Amino acid sequence: MNPLTAIGFGIVLYAVAGVLTNRLPTGAADGLSALGFALIALGRMNESPLSTVVNSALAAHFAHRWWNGRDDQDGPRRRLRTGMRRFVGRRRTAPSHG
Repeated sequence: MNPLTAIGFGIVLYAVAGVLTNRLPTGAADGLSALGFALIALGRMNESPLSTVVNSALAAHFAHRWWNGRDDQDGPRRRLRTGMRRFVGRRRTAPSHG
């Protein structure tokens, strides 16, 4: 077994165990699963094209769920958007005297 594949399986199993024992939130588990499946896809790239495609699709699916959050409610994309509202530039006029 390729070391990348073993590390990927370990990360995915850690994410599953964390959700089952309520020690990890589902968003963090989705991000870890995306990372794990990407490593598995990289590790098995030379073995089977079907395995690479399936693991890449799973990595993309979990990355999408992590980025957008489940039901588009609590992902990092939404948190970044609400945090950026404070830093939006405002137009100010120059002083007329001077």
